Amino acid sequence: MIIQSKNVKALLHATTKPVHIGYLSYDSEPLQSSVLLAATNGAILSFVTSKPSTPSETHSLNNLKMMSLLIRDKWNEDEQQELLRARYDYTITVHEEPTTTHIYTYEIEDLHACVAQIPQSDLLLLFIADSNFAYGLLVMKIKGALEAFRDMYGYKLE
Repeated sequence: MIIQSKNVKALLHATTKPVHIGYLSYDSEPLQSSVLLAATNGAILSFVTSKPSTPSETHSLNNLKMMSLLIRDKWNEDEQQELLRARYDYTITVHEEPTTTHIYTYEIEDLHACVAQIPQSDLLLLFIADSNFAYGLLVMKIKGALEAFRDMYGYKLE
């Protein structure tokens, strides 16, 4: 099942844009990929990449699928743990009730990854960036993205 909604694709594309911090004269690189995954099995439901298409696009897509499965499995394992150094709690108001979601950061191959469950849903939001992209900045970006994906809170795969 692939979610092909133009709104979802546009939102994922917006998340790949570089971060600009004017008062620090800092501009980050864009994210490599922004992916919407099934929390149940790690299947890619929708994704965008910031890199232009290349002849090795099939190879890149296969790598993205493999990384998505690995991240989903690690996320599932980490959700069962009590305390983790690379876990950030983020509380969002959903239907006037505070809901906490966990944000995890991982290093996979030579890349940085950040994943969070969209509140009360069967969806994971995954960001993949170069290794020089700071984990804290990834966490800040995913917090903002979780707010932007508000219409998908409670989305269940059936």
